Amino acid sequence: MKHFQLLLLFLLAGVLNVFAQKGTEAEAEQIKHNPQLVWGQGVGETLQAADELAVRDLISQISVTVDSRTETQIHNDVRGQEASSSVSTTSDLHVSSNVSLSNCKRLVYTVRGRTIVLRYVDRAEIEKMFDARKAKIFDLAQAGERAEEQGKVSDALRNSYWALKLIYSIPVEHREGLTTEEGIQLSTALQERIASILDSLTLRVESKEEVDGQQLAHLQMTYKGRPVVCCDYAYFDGYDWINASAKNGRALAELPASSRRVRLRVEYVFEKLWKSDPLVNDMLSQLPERIPFPQYEKKAELEQVQVVQEPLPTNARALAKEIEVDSIATCSKKEVRNQADILLPVITAIEKKQYADVKQYFTPNGWKWFEKLIQYGNAKIIARDEIQVSSFANGYLLRGIKASFSFKKNNKSFIEDIVFYVKDDKIEGVNFGLEEGALADIMRHEMWNPESRLVLVNFLENYKTAYALERLDYLEAVFSDDALIIVGNRIPEQRVSEVTAMDTERYEHNRLTKSQYISQLEKVFKKQEYVNIHFEDAAVKKTSRNDERYEIIIKQNYYSASYADKGYLYLLADISNPEQPIIHVRVWDENRNNLMNYGEWIF
Repeated sequence: MKHFQLLLLFLLAGVLNVFAQKGTEAEAEQIKHNPQLVWGQGVGETLQAADELAVRDLISQISVTVDSRTETQIHNDVRGQEASSSVSTTSDLHVSSNVSLSNCKRLVYTVRGRTIVLRYVDRAEIEKMFDARKAKIFDLAQAGERAEEQGKVSDALRNSYWALKLIYSIPVEHREGLTTEEGIQLSTALQERIASILDSLTLRVESKEEVDGQQLAHLQMTYKGRPVVCCDYAYFDGYDWINASAKNGRALAELPASSRRVRLRVEYVFEKLWKSDPLVNDMLSQLPERIPFPQYEKKAELEQVQVVQEPLPTNARALAKEIEVDSIATCSKKEVRNQADILLPVITAIEKKQYADVKQYFTPNGWKWFEKLIQYGNAKIIARDEIQVSSFANGYLLRGIKASFSFKKNNKSFIEDIVFYVKDDKIEGVNFGLEEGALADIMRHEMWNPESRLVLVNFLENYKTAYALERLDYLEAVFSDDALIIVGNRIPEQRVSEVTAMDTERYEHNRLTKSQYISQLEKVFKKQEYVNIHFEDAAVKKTSRNDERYEIIIKQNYYSASYADKGYLYLLADISNPEQPIIHVRVWDENRNNLMNYGEWIF
């Protein structure tokens, strides 16, 4: 009797399984005949094998003809209830990109012991994919337009070019609405903008000098007649292309003595920054052929330029005449003269590389960081503008010296403003200065105490310099023990495509303790030949009238030997003790809008 019951249960289970299977097959047939769905099917010995085949079949089914010469396919990697989609356009540009395609569903059943998987997605999801990309295109195009108005050539070119490449990843029939307010095709407008920016850039050799058997060409780069705020470029040194950046119209090229001209290429593709934007990285990293703009090549003749060594002031009195007193923290003529007495020999020592001769002008701490600064790449003074002196924290801030720092291993150079802090007739600190725009964004708050504004400037200059000079002691001191620290990390996501697996990048944000963050920085410093941070576009808000806490949102351009990104930094800093500001909150995000209301959430 017992055996009969077991047999009956077994037969009943088989019958139920048959009915269930027929019901699933019927559902599969409904999916296949639904015109709103796109589907792919796979049959295999295992679920994984069948699923992979279904994904590949889905890939082959989602295909649209753009025109007689261009075909666009949406490549999908399905995982759980989501799929990644890659649109490959076969055209003269060979452009492709990946985006996230959600709500990709799976149906699983078996036939004669073999697993069958049906993967399907609503066509509306594909439309959402293109709509999201259009929104990104407009964001980039508008950012490029704003940057051009501000003379930020690199930002204008980067955003405009990325927007243009994204347009070409969208099938023609889905490009509706991608026009300017005047009704011009956005792709046409962007091409014209990029060409116009490159055409409007002019290069001139201002002077040249002989250094160690080579020519050091001091260049002036202007955009529509005005000094460029920033412009990345590469120059040919006779052997290789060396990456560099122009800052406030000044640029540099180190060339063989026999060179007759400067050859320069303006950067507009920004390959090292692709990964800072997941969507852009997904597209350009697969098929990175650049859209050619011949205007990116510039030349300037050297032969007609005389070798000139900029004369140094012969004495402190002569230098003092060149010093501009800061209008918000005025100093007496005697104070200015005293600073000139200190600054003149230091300038001379840097230019002649005779650093030990001026050790007497530094405190032990100041000398420690001065040595570190001059060892940061190959340091060369390239300009000495009007020296500005400001009273600050029982001492003086002196700014106006520009230096170039080059790193031969990575063919990279940077231009930095050098800021000296002098106290009791000794140089106590040396920093890299803020960019002019960020400096102006802070100093324009005339309703704030002048000293507070200078403390904020000095705090941010200390902060950016600490990363470049690997000042872990400063970073440990500036963060409160219970600081809220959130970092952004790119995470590789394995993704299956029609041909092979590839890595794409997304950001995740992790909260770290102070000790975890410092430990992470220590590892970065050990691995990288250099780290360099540029700050731009500072938005600063005082939390209340009664304290000295400030919210800062600032654009951060981060460069290292193996990595670069652009994002935004939120800092909540207490500067009530000017000599020891404290950071209570530090948050990085790739999107500025995500940080706009951070202060309200914290408080």
